[in-house]
Amino acid sequence: MNPILASIVYFFIDLCLLRRAPQDLPGSPVLLGLVLVAALASSVLVSVTAGAGLVLSVVQAFLDLALLLVVLHTAMRMLDRLPRFLQTATAVAGADTLIGLVALLPLTLAGPVGGTGGEPGAMTIIAGLLFLVLVVWSILVSAHILRHAFDITLGQGAFVAVAYDLISFVLVGGLIETPTS
Repeated sequence: MNPILASIVYFFIDLCLLRRAPQDLPGSPVLLGLVLVAALASSVLVSVTAGAGLVLSVVQAFLDLALLLVVLHTAMRMLDRLPRFLQTATAVAGADTLIGLVALLPLTLAGPVGGTGGEPGAMTIIAGLLFLVLVVWSILVSAHILRHAFDITLGQGAFVAVAYDLISFVLVGGLIETPTS
């Protein structure tokens, strides 16, 4: 593996383990662009693995990233933290990418959405529990990043992360309506 790529991957692993902070990243538009491409690909992969169609997955991933960048940029501009935007956006997108790739394990264990229509099997229950752990971990990582970006407490960061996730789910879900069978 390329040493630069390896150091970037290791940085995001450390970030997700709460050992690094977003300010440890360079404020690089090129790095942000690369991480956004990886985030888009990861999000599409997770969505397709969960059973969504490719086109719907691409549209949803693009809307999710666009909303994230707009909300983050607006909040940072309003709170006079705009110089931290590149690092924060890169950190959030990179952490989401890594956690999304880890989420492939429980999604694969759970099998196709809808299943056989019977009671969930042991693997589905394990997958659900793993996925729940990943959701909590994702909120904790987002809270960690927001704590550093906005100089707030971890609890405040968790509140903002949960609120953003709910708003994003409602907005993007409202724009992307999946047909019912």
